[in-house]
Amino acid sequence: MKSEVVIKNYGPALEKKHYEFATKMYGKRRKRRNPDYLYWKFRGQPNTELPSLKLALIGDEVVGQLGLIPCKLNIGNEIIDTQWACDLIVDLDYRGKGIAKLLYDAAHQQKQITLGSDPSPSAEISMLRAGYKKLKSSNKQFIPIYLGLPLRMKGIKVKALDKFRNPFLKTYSKSKYKRQFKEINIINTNHNITFQLDRANQVFIERDLSFKTWRFSPFKDYYPGVKMFNLNDTKTYYSGYYLGNTYFITDFFLEKENHFQNITNHILGNIPKNIERIRFQNNTNDQLLGLKLTTIKYRTYTSIIYYTKNSEIENKLRDKYFYYTHHDTDENI
Repeated sequence: MKSEVVIKNYGPALEKKHYEFATKMYGKRRKRRNPDYLYWKFRGQPNTELPSLKLALIGDEVVGQLGLIPCKLNIGNEIIDTQWACDLIVDLDYRGKGIAKLLYDAAHQQKQITLGSDPSPSAEISMLRAGYKKLKSSNKQFIPIYLGLPLRMKGIKVKALDKFRNPFLKTYSKSKYKRQFKEINIINTNHNITFQLDRANQVFIERDLSFKTWRFSPFKDYYPGVKMFNLNDTKTYYSGYYLGNTYFITDFFLEKENHFQNITNHILGNIPKNIERIRFQNNTNDQLLGLKLTTIKYRTYTSIIYYTKNSEIENKLRDKYFYYTHHDTDENI
């Protein structure tokens, strides 16, 4: 390269240059380039330097970026500052020149642990070579509301089925299910007690007040926020939101196995007609939900990878299960 690559943090002085870079790489999707969204997504304060968004510059031009969502990881009740790596992108004209590695090297100096979720196959191979390791995690499942969706996901288009409701869901939209649940204040709920099933063998994101206020509250028209509901007179809970044509169950806890049907019924009785599927991460028994509802299980499990140079942390993470949900990262925002 003609000039040296320099890694800097996003901030007011680089907003214009990053806007030009993001427009080139993402097109006119405003949230990918607007400062208000970037400061919110990466949990910074507007008009200040943002260490959680690293930029690669050659001269005064931005040629790459790496996002790092700040969070805390609970390992055996020890709380460790952590970050989720996301939104890595390098200008096509500068790929293959080691810019991604420079961005990751800068990230690794910032926190003791850097996490990643579901990297592309090629990215996972390169990250494992760079010292990342994998943890077992949840299974992805979804419930198609219309029969055409599973076929479309396989590249088969049958328009007649796009509006044909899944016959197994016909009995799930009765009005009584609207009264079975009550909304509760998700910010004030202790999720680490409510949702974790086997804490001794799990690691998970610590949802402290700061994290919950950020992840569960709506933000302008970019993000609807997360709501939480309790099944009357039980310990069964679920949280979620809808975005686009999908309702995301971000997490759930079942006092009884058949309560998942109540959750599904409640969602179907309240969501807009354009919703085509209900998607969730299954951290329970693989067969618990799939045999009783028309759930479709993805072929691959969620891939959680991590990087640390701390041998003590490495030993504590070994062979642990990562309790992963739709609201632990920047997923869908």
